[in-house]
Amino acid sequence: MFILAKVLQALGLADVGFALYVGVTQPQGMANEYKFTGIGIVVFLVGYIIEGYWGSRA
Repeated sequence: MFILAKVLQALGLADVGFALYVGVTQPQGMANEYKFTGIGIVVFLVGYIIEGYWGSRA
């Protein structure tokens, strides 16, 4: 589960980076930027929560 959590976190960060790219390159891209940023944040938080519950506990 730890690896799944890290993969989700990486995908969330990549999606936020893609959102920044979309917002900068498209003339009317602000709405899409917000949408992609929100999706990226949710995906990252799901990975963060999974890591907290089922991550490596010593």
